[in-house]
Amino acid sequence: MLRVHRSKTPYERCVYPVLKEALEKTDLSQIQLAKECGVAQSTIIRWTFGDCECTVKFLLKLEEITGKPFRELFGGCEGRR
Repeated sequence: MLRVHRSKTPYERCVYPVLKEALEKTDLSQIQLAKECGVAQSTIIRWTFGDCECTVKFLLKLEEITGKPFRELFGGCEGRR
């Protein structure tokens, strides 16, 4: 039998601490956030893991959704790059 590990929250592995906290407060799933931003869920996963760079359009949408500015969301980054 295949076991699937589910995170406690959809953003548990997010490498940006403030972004993680802000997204968890929105109660949006990764799928809902992807729809809000007009991207695939896999894109949201790569962005929150620090695996690829975000577009300005996405950053502006994150500011709108979370109510926090870019510098606050991505400050204290533990990203892979």
